[in-house]
Amino acid sequence: MARYIITREEYHNEYGVGKGASFYVKEFKPFLFFWKRWVYIKHETCGYSDCYQERTKFKSLHEARGFIKEVLCTGKERDGVSQFVMETFECPNI
Repeated sequence: MARYIITREEYHNEYGVGKGASFYVKEFKPFLFFWKRWVYIKHETCGYSDCYQERTKFKSLHEARGFIKEVLCTGKERDGVSQFVMETFECPNI
């Protein structure tokens, strides 16, 4: 059974002014055989020349809850491509 938590994080500049809250989802995963730890759910973002992993950010608690219920708990594929064969054609030898 997978365990998830939602965290609220807010960056404050050098004057103590907040830049707005963001919500992140963490999963409880095994670490070095004996221990477990909370790990951010990440996705791949590609720029001009490379790709990198970044934390998946949500604007509200409601969005983060929906992501857990609709994607993580159902086992939907993330960061992948779904491919479906729509039609197949067979041509006789000409």
